[in-house]
Amino acid sequence: MEHRESTIRNVRGPRVAGLVGPLLLLAGCATMDIPQAHRGRMFDRTGPLAFFAGGKGLTGPVLNPGTHFVGTYDELRTVDCSVVTAKESHDTLTRDGVHFGFDITTRFAADCSDKAVEALLATVSPDVGNTISTKHLYETFIRPGLGEAIRETVSPYRANELNEKQAVIMTAIRSRFLDIMRLRETKIVKVYEVNLSHLDFPDEMDSANVQRAVQAVLRDKAIAERERLQAEVETMTSRQLLSEKEADVRAIEIERIGEALRHYPEYIQYDLQAKMPEIYRAAGASGNLVITAPSPSVFVSPKGAGEAKAAPDAAHRPR
Repeated sequence: MEHRESTIRNVRGPRVAGLVGPLLLLAGCATMDIPQAHRGRMFDRTGPLAFFAGGKGLTGPVLNPGTHFVGTYDELRTVDCSVVTAKESHDTLTRDGVHFGFDITTRFAADCSDKAVEALLATVSPDVGNTISTKHLYETFIRPGLGEAIRETVSPYRANELNEKQAVIMTAIRSRFLDIMRLRETKIVKVYEVNLSHLDFPDEMDSANVQRAVQAVLRDKAIAERERLQAEVETMTSRQLLSEKEADVRAIEIERIGEALRHYPEYIQYDLQAKMPEIYRAAGASGNLVITAPSPSVFVSPKGAGEAKAAPDAAHRPR
């Protein structure tokens, strides 16, 4: 009897161990993680243990990051909600058939509201395992919108017009792209920034642009030199006129002073007496001697002296 019980016990041990292993494996596979910056929904699947019943697809609410119980067969379908920056070169044709290219940098992310996640998972297939990646969103929504905006904006212009209106055209491309994303891809993708840079013209146009730039610089230098010479000529002419006017004013001043002194010769002596202290001080400091006129009569003009001499002659003239 004891031998039989030990035999049964030895048989049951491996059987229990064989059942515990699959149970632990199934328990470990019953959970799945949603990483940070992701959101997802449960995808209902079926299998032998469920007698192939069910399989309803996407069910339940939108789930946040974390570990979620999914059971034996169910899975999680997720959307990458992280903000990313994508840079890509685009090329398009102008009205006259010239290739025009530039780089566009876009910062975007999936709209991860509940309704947007439901719409994305219902319409876009996962591309990285069970996840819809940001790269897939760019290729599905961003790139076609950029291509359409570029084509609509650039195609009506000729190459030379693009060269002259670069800033206007780049602003128009950005505005048109944001309009497309706002009107068509609402609740799908959020675009935060769009920057256009590195304009790429054909080599012939680049060479022509360089030559035009050089000619413009030389023209500006010639104009600046001509304006400088004109300014110098005008300055010299103004200075000459000013000197002539100053000379005229000085001549008139001297003439009026001389005329006044002829009428009032005593003022010379008065003015001289007022200046004598300073004259003596400066002369004494230098060791010089100062001799002044004895009276204002020495300043009488030669014309007055001639008249004074003529008067006695007339008085003694014989009758």
